[in-house]
Amino acid sequence: MSFYSTQKLTLGFGASEPLLSDVTFELKSSHHLLICGATGSGKTTLMMALAGIIPKIMPNKNYAGQIALAGTPLSSLSSDALFSQIGFVAQTVEDQLWDLSVEDIIAFPLENRGVERSEIRVRVRDLMERLKLTELAGRRVLTLSGGERRMVVLAAALAPEPKILVLDEPTTGLDPAARQRLCTALAHAANTVDVVIVAEQDPIHLASITEHLAIISNGTLSQLQPLHTALNDTALWNDAGLLAPHRPARHSALQATGQELLTISKLRTKLTRASGCPVLDELDLTLCGGEVLGVIGRNGAGKTTLMRSILGLSAISSGNIALEGEAAEKWTTARRARSIAYVPQNMRQILFHMTLEEEVDFALAMGNNTESRDTILARYQLDHMGSLNPFALSARQQGQLGLACADASGAIIAIIDEPLLARDLEGRALLETFLNRMTQTGRAVMLVSHDLELVDDVSTRLAIVDDGHIPFDGTCREGWKSAAFGALNWPAPYKAVEEATS
Repeated sequence: MSFYSTQKLTLGFGASEPLLSDVTFELKSSHHLLICGATGSGKTTLMMALAGIIPKIMPNKNYAGQIALAGTPLSSLSSDALFSQIGFVAQTVEDQLWDLSVEDIIAFPLENRGVERSEIRVRVRDLMERLKLTELAGRRVLTLSGGERRMVVLAAALAPEPKILVLDEPTTGLDPAARQRLCTALAHAANTVDVVIVAEQDPIHLASITEHLAIISNGTLSQLQPLHTALNDTALWNDAGLLAPHRPARHSALQATGQELLTISKLRTKLTRASGCPVLDELDLTLCGGEVLGVIGRNGAGKTTLMRSILGLSAISSGNIALEGEAAEKWTTARRARSIAYVPQNMRQILFHMTLEEEVDFALAMGNNTESRDTILARYQLDHMGSLNPFALSARQQGQLGLACADASGAIIAIIDEPLLARDLEGRALLETFLNRMTQTGRAVMLVSHDLELVDDVSTRLAIVDDGHIPFDGTCREGWKSAAFGALNWPAPYKAVEEATS
């Protein structure tokens, strides 16, 4: 008998065709299901329905079909009964956070359910130790890195010991070590959680704890199939618009570097760690025209602080930052923005105009790009959306807008933080279009990401941030073999491993 099932589930948002139609599957207790699909395929909408958020909290006029837990339709459960049995981690974890301490966030769902204080303390301590969050004790969650926040939200979802756990893109922003902790936590959760459903685009990271796979494509969900046999079926992934897990290694061609565009010397930040040490200390880094610099490091290593220091958003106590040879430490943030474009992981942080056209027009006004607004919007597949409000876009479309605005600005440097749109075939093509435009015109890109396969694919150079310094700066091939990378205790990109052993 199935423990959790869907029957002919149909979801839509008023369009002529539903986003998803006739989604049907059955899961027995102890099953782990991985759902993959290209950005915009409907994964997030499906996950919100599977978690009961649609239609319980977010009504959907085109909702049809049924989801049942142990034979009981979710629609017949009260909100309290439903959400005490289903835990959910959203793709955008900021939507599930308040300005509280780490411990308070984890304890919140337990307090809501009237769990005894002594039991709350035990569970919070156990989860923080298991997920290696003890170093964050007492910290306000809004001061944490994106990956650290995600692990805290996961701990909060696990705390009430739900029967069903629904995770939407849970590895986003997690370094490889944190991903392994995630897998360990999910394996441990099997003692209390009956069913785990995870939406992801890259299945490799979750293959160790997932046995079943379903793929969303063209508005339908495929039949469940064994994940491990599907990993080598390249056509299966390509047909769904996804990057095949075991695709051939491809190294970005090294461009002849141009002039030095960014020079960082002996950088020390005012922001310090709990120990009192600066987050960045005596850090040196350069970036030249024609380069795509991949920047990696542990969650909390200082990558975000490095970006913010370059942008003028985080104060430095000593050292120098120069743009095209001119000292920039005293430049205003607005002046730096004319030379440095920023595409954050969450574009909502920097959007402020009423339409896409106005966002691109503002970016064009920043520099000397003579292209038309319509040309730029079309390049990033947004030409039919110019009059829309940016906040009406999906996260994927906002990422496309970020690339369009960075392109329009004509900035000599672009900083891209964890580009989620690059995890399917269409999004990767758009990112590569942007990278090629930058490098072929003597400009440069700093790509900050935990996606080592992406970094290995598109970067011409690799920098590892650790303990306030950059212990490695060189080619990706050298980087994966370096002592600095070895010290992270991360697995190298699987393509690099396959290449080295072939």
